[in-house]
Amino acid sequence: MKKRPHILKNLPVLITILWIIAAILITQDINAQSKIFSIDTETSCITSACHSDMGKKQHIHQPAGDGEGCTLCHEVLKKGEHGFKLQMSLPELCYQCHENKADKKFKHSPVESGMCLSCHLPHESDSKGLLLMPAVDSLCFMCHDENKFKGSAPHTPVSEGRCLDCHSPHSTDNPKQLVKPLPDICFDCHDRDMKDTKGINLSATKKVYTGKGMMLHKPFAEGRCIDCHYPHPSDNYRRLKGSYPEGSYASYSESSYSFCLGCHPGFSNALKEPRTLTGTGFRNGNLNLHYRHVSRAKGRTCKACHEHHGSKNPRLVRDTFQFGNRSLTMKYEKTDTGGSCTPGCHALAQYDRYEPREIIIKTTPREGKDATPEELMLNRGKEAQEIKTEGDNK
Repeated sequence: MKKRPHILKNLPVLITILWIIAAILITQDINAQSKIFSIDTETSCITSACHSDMGKKQHIHQPAGDGEGCTLCHEVLKKGEHGFKLQMSLPELCYQCHENKADKKFKHSPVESGMCLSCHLPHESDSKGLLLMPAVDSLCFMCHDENKFKGSAPHTPVSEGRCLDCHSPHSTDNPKQLVKPLPDICFDCHDRDMKDTKGINLSATKKVYTGKGMMLHKPFAEGRCIDCHYPHPSDNYRRLKGSYPEGSYASYSESSYSFCLGCHPGFSNALKEPRTLTGTGFRNGNLNLHYRHVSRAKGRTCKACHEHHGSKNPRLVRDTFQFGNRSLTMKYEKTDTGGSCTPGCHALAQYDRYEPREIIIKTTPREGKDATPEELMLNRGKEAQEIKTEGDNK
């Protein structure tokens, strides 16, 4: 049998043929490119044959408007040929015309990294600001998780996609790139009465903040609105950072008041003990009046008696409270050892921590046993000493 020639013997010939073929193809490609990409680099880039569709959108970057300013950003590599590179890297190129957008303390990550084109188109767009998308929130959700901005308790600017009402897209001197510091940014909207999404009236919180003679809830007085409220939608009532009953009446449980007890953890005992000499100052003798108001099947929620932002009354006690569609007066007066209350829901009721007053209104049976006069006097001396010590330490 005749042997076939081994392929390795012919390998040099094959390689030579392949090189010749490749050289021919490359030469043809270069010639083709030379014919296709030969241009007049000293005239407009927008012609019927090149970039003819540019300059047609609603918002056009000025250098790209008529094709005459292309070389402000693009450098011609060789005269007469369609070969370009950027004049310099981003964001320095942008800052040749635009002011530095990353010069503030708190920077948006793409801006800090010089990634201008993450949000903007360089030539033209149908969106204001040459943005990639028409809706600002859609653009934001390219990076930010949209699911974190959903909830049954909406915040109107977020729900309407008005991210830039609160945040700068570039940089600011405020945390979270807020356009103003807290609470000023909140008061841009909450300086007037408004209605929530359910049609419930919301009073202007700025009037409380700046009102004369107002006693303010500490976090509110310090402008720490987001200590209590989520700025974006939440499933909690009023976007609170914890659970709190929505209505005026609710059965008490620690879990349903986790929002309040987050800052006032020691107060949970005052809402569980029918009798106390220490848990709360709202007591008649040792009869715990907080317990009697809150811890029952139809307990009153905190907001039934207290304002959450501020009040002219001690302990943030309200002037009025809502009862159905009616607004009733509270008429609360504080004394050194107790006080009195004449709201629209019951007749005058007085209380005193050391000399218990007779409660003439009809009430449910009182749990526990009354403290003796001796126990009350002993406790009075103890509390007076605690107040003196606290004052001395200030």
